[in-house]
This record gives sequence, structure tokens and C-alpha cells, in this order.
Amino acid sequence: MRILMVCFIAISIFSCKKDPVKPDPDPTPTGPVATTEQLIADSIFLFSKEMYYWQDKIGSVTYDAFNPRQYVTTGDPLKTAESVMATIRTYNTYDQQKKYSYAEAYSGGDISSAATETGYGFDVKDAWNNRSVTPSYRPADFSGWYVNYVYPNSDAGQKGVLRGMKLAKVNGTTLGYTQASIDILNNMFAYETLKSVEAQFVKANGDTLKITISDNSHTIKSVLYSTVLSTPGGRKAGYLVYKNFDKLSDSQSELDGVFQSFKNQSVSSIIMDMRCNNGGYTQTQDYLTNHIAPNSANGSVMYKYYYNTNLQAGNFNVLKTRYPSVSQFSLTGNQYLTVNFNTSTSLNIPKVYVIVSSMTASSSELFINSLKPVLGSNLVIIGDKNTRGKPVGFFPIDLFKKVTFWTVSFMTRNSLNDSVSYNGFTPDYKVYDGVDKNWGDITEDCTAAAITLIDGGMVAAKSESQTTARSVQSLMPIERLRKQNLKDNMLFPGRGN
Repeated sequence: MRILMVCFIAISIFSCKKDPVKPDPDPTPTGPVATTEQLIADSIFLFSKEMYYWQDKIGSVTYDAFNPRQYVTTGDPLKTAESVMATIRTYNTYDQQKKYSYAEAYSGGDISSAATETGYGFDVKDAWNNRSVTPSYRPADFSGWYVNYVYPNSDAGQKGVLRGMKLAKVNGTTLGYTQASIDILNNMFAYETLKSVEAQFVKANGDTLKITISDNSHTIKSVLYSTVLSTPGGRKAGYLVYKNFDKLSDSQSELDGVFQSFKNQSVSSIIMDMRCNNGGYTQTQDYLTNHIAPNSANGSVMYKYYYNTNLQAGNFNVLKTRYPSVSQFSLTGNQYLTVNFNTSTSLNIPKVYVIVSSMTASSSELFINSLKPVLGSNLVIIGDKNTRGKPVGFFPIDLFKKVTFWTVSFMTRNSLNDSVSYNGFTPDYKVYDGVDKNWGDITEDCTAAAITLIDGGMVAAKSESQTTARSVQSLMPIERLRKQNLKDNMLFPGRGN
């Protein structure tokens, strides 16, 4: 019966071709009928055994030894999937620590053009009066919770919320740096148990904005802001805030417009603001990188994909059974696939500045890693913290229209054979994230640092707080939770769409 288990697997995997591959119709099960939760548990194990990048341990684990059905929670597909994935992660230290592999509720399969997501459409970040990358955590230094980014088509965006505004109150409760306040934020943005709230924002000029905002469906926009900044020294810098690497068809036209504007205005530097960029489709990363890479890189290696031994040898029978055309991924017989630079659209800009944070991950780290060998010291990283450190990517798989799970399935390496460090990229200049300032404000700390460097000035890294020891009056760092979204990943299967 265990051999027949493959017949119960129902998935919907992203295609590498322009037309998505359709799975075979679900076969009529033979033998005892298993529950949906049991089949989800079985499927995640069988797929992971084939696809999981780190094969040194899981590759030899038998079905009986793993016993996926021990993780079943009857009537709860998501909890079942999460329990199985938690065990899958134990087969690699980095996956266990950073929780790269995960499961989520099914949200409709492949993302269509003009992608949408459900949520409040913005996030907030703690700000501190001492403007240090190492907060003192003293109550007197806490400035508040400020809007980190906002999608303009979200309910909040439509009602006037902008980056740099302070979220002062939610349902009448003044927000501070307390567990109670963070519980409210987690219930809004992570658990999504608060579907609608009365919110009070404070604008930069001190005016208040009192609105009711809802957790709803809205269109995602990757290009949040772009402009050409003039430096005090008379230089021009193209400035682009890029939130995530959505499908190329969703943002190609807007990206083309942005870089044409940069070209028309003869910018001498580019500031890529990726401090809120969690990742996304590698094809879009390729397109953006080719606009920025020097002409001398044309035709050379941008990066390579690496897979486990099963995929290299063509031993992925579960995928083959359900998707006969899975060979389109060109995995069989290949240790890696190579992506080369094509700089026909490049602006050939000599200096690139990338603003990052701990949210910068996956395909945005691939962007940095791909450019490092060809730009060298002309690629300058500015930010308050290391990037996340996520050199791996996924083939997302849907099961029974109940859950989608993400098992780490490949790694990327640049032309020097370097992958992104699990510790992320350390900024060349550690600078406070001026979250109380809007995009393009040249007084915002990270943007100001880039402008200063473009003009040949010096930037002092604010790496430490003025207070080296935490006093008894100090607060302790409190964890803010964030909801995982599809574009928080490096997505190879979207290539070509």
C-alpha cells in the first residue's frame, strides 16, 4: 500500500514554461481510503525525501522510520503540515535555526498577473531617539512604531498611510515597547486575528490621521518609489525602492520606465533600496541585475543553481508520477543550471549602493551576490543589520487545495562559486534605518549616507549605542512576528513566466 501512496498525492507546482503545467487528474484511490491529513503528511515526507537540498540525512530515512502519520492532527491540514515540516527542518542545522522550510494555508495556487495578497498591506518597525543600530532599549529612547512600508493599493494605502508615519494607537490603546503592544501588532500582522482596527497615525508634521483599516485583499506593487536624487555636490543618483521580485510580467513595464528615466537624466550612481525586499522570482532578479551590471560582464556567469543528488540523477519519481513533464526543469543529468549576464539593457553605472536590513533576503541577496564579482568595491552595502542569510530556494507544492509547503530544494552560487552566507551580508556601513522618514527623503539616515558617499564624503558607522550597559530601567528586546508570504522566498519555478 505504501507504494500506492504516490497515487494519492495532489499537487500544483509552479511551471518553468510560459504556460503552466497542468497536473494529471487525481486518480481513483484503490484500497483503504486515507484521510486528507494523512495523505498530506505522507506527501510532504515523500516529496521532501526526493527534493530536500540537504540529502546527507533525510535521504536514508525510510517511511517507517519517519512515520509521517504520527504528526497528523485530525481536521487540521495546516497544523499537520507544519508538524511534518518542523521535523523535516531537523535534518539540517541552518534550516532548523532559520526555519527556511515551512508550510502555509493554500491560497489559490499559481499567482496570476497583478498578484494579490491578504493583509493590512503595511508593516511597522520600532524607532529609537538615539538613532543607533544598537538601541539602548531605555524607555526614554523609544520613539514609537513607524510604518516601514505600505502598498498603495491596500486599505491603509488608499486612506493616506505613508512610510514614516507613526502608528500611535490601535483601538484606543497607545502603543509602546511592551509585550502588550507587540501582542496587538502580532495579532494584526502575523496571526491576523484582528481583521479591522481603529488606527491613529501621526504624520511627520505632527497632524494625526484617524482611520478604520482592514485586513483585506489588495494588489502587490513591487516598485514602491523611484526618483532621481540630486546630491549637494551636483551629482545625480537614481533611487529605486523595490519591495519584492514579483513575476516579471507584473513589473517589467514599470522597471523599464524607471531605468529609462534614470538613463534620460544621466544618473552617475544608483541607490537600490531593498531594506524591505524579502525575495521572489529569480527571473525578475535576473532582469533587474542585467540593468545594473557593467557591460564588461556580458556573457559571463551571473550565478548557478545547485540541487541534491536525487534531482541531479533524475531520481524524482514522485514528481514524475504526478507531473510527467517535470523534465522541463532540466534537472536530469545536470549538477546545476547556469544563468549568464545579458547587459544589452544595462545603464553601465560605475557605482551601486544597496540599502538593506534584516528583512533583505533570498532573491534580493542573490542580487547582491551576483553583482559582487563584477562590481567589487563599487558595490556598497548600507544598512542597520545584516541581511537575513538565505542562499536557498524552493519548488512550492500545493496539496489538496488545503496547504502549500516549501521544502528547500536548491542553492545558488555566484561566478566565484560563493553562496550567500547563512549569516547574511554585513553592511559596509552600518547606519540606522530612519523609519520615521518617507522614501526619497535625503535626510533619512541610510539615504543620506549614500548621498554623502556619492559626493566623496565620509560616513561614520553608528555601530554602538551611547550606553554600553543596560540599566535596570532598560527594556529587553521583544520579538515581532511576521507572516510568511510567497515572495519571502527564492522562486526558481517562476522562471519564464
